[in-house]
Amino acid sequence: MGRLRVALVGMGRIGRVHLQALAAVEGAEVVGVFDVNAQLARERADAFGVPRVFGSWQELIADPEVECVGILLPHDLHEQYAVEALEAGKHVVCEKPLAPTLPECDRMLAAADRSGRKLLPVHNRVYSLAVEKVSELLREDAIGEVFLAQTTGFEAPPTVQTWLATPRGGGGVLMSQAVHPMYALRWLLGDVARVSCLFGDRKVVDMSAEDHAVVLLKFANGIAAEMTCTFGIAHGPLDHSITLHGRDGYLHLTRQRLYAIAPRLFGGFFRQFPGLVHAATQRGEVERRRNHGRQQHSPEPHRPLRVHGCTLPPGTGIVGTT
Repeated sequence: MGRLRVALVGMGRIGRVHLQALAAVEGAEVVGVFDVNAQLARERADAFGVPRVFGSWQELIADPEVECVGILLPHDLHEQYAVEALEAGKHVVCEKPLAPTLPECDRMLAAADRSGRKLLPVHNRVYSLAVEKVSELLREDAIGEVFLAQTTGFEAPPTVQTWLATPRGGGGVLMSQAVHPMYALRWLLGDVARVSCLFGDRKVVDMSAEDHAVVLLKFANGIAAEMTCTFGIAHGPLDHSITLHGRDGYLHLTRQRLYAIAPRLFGGFFRQFPGLVHAATQRGEVERRRNHGRQQHSPEPHRPLRVHGCTLPPGTGIVGTT
């Protein structure tokens, strides 16, 4: 099977991220890019060795060499470009959110059904090692029956780009940031039965849509969840987190580090998966914090880890004794 031939439309910040990711993928190659800013498109193409800069969107979707189109545009343009690409016989990878409204999403899905082509929203966090580990632990019933979930998204005002601060952004912090933990929760916990949302009146960021929100969810299986998100944190923890509370333990994912209390698997000890590199007991975690001033970072993934006098190979997790 040959490499998938991909063309990207939209060469802003997220366009650079996709070019970097595709450069590391053996099964795909970027055959061309397009942006209304032709100079920017040329700069991106030159930087990543892309052979072609399309002169127009119509030229891109008419090219038989292109098998898949990556749509990396403002939210309000997703439907138009996705439907046109699907109707041209291309597979489509579309940045999140799929679209700002349900009718737009329905029309995009219908176009994919008619064309027989794939339509994939970029829900990248479900593929992270940390979220995959959470899913694995839930399948193992590591924390018992989950009854409560919490997520946070704390970002600073510079996050808001020019188009995102305008009405064309297709939503505020919910569509642009909270969509990440929302699809992760649905992937981990199932479908949502009820939802409500609250916006505050004290706006911090100069943008047309909401800059902070609190969302309450009830899943079809009875789990309750709360999501807090903002673009307005000037000082304090800039972080994204997901916490799941079960009858017999808890899982907490933050900064791609996973912490767990899961007696069914680990006994009565606290376990840490920093970058899924190593784990620590309650005492080990206390010692790590005491040594924080001398060692600012976790051990390198390629280096052996020494805990309580024994050396473990890279990537090995432990549960020690106290």
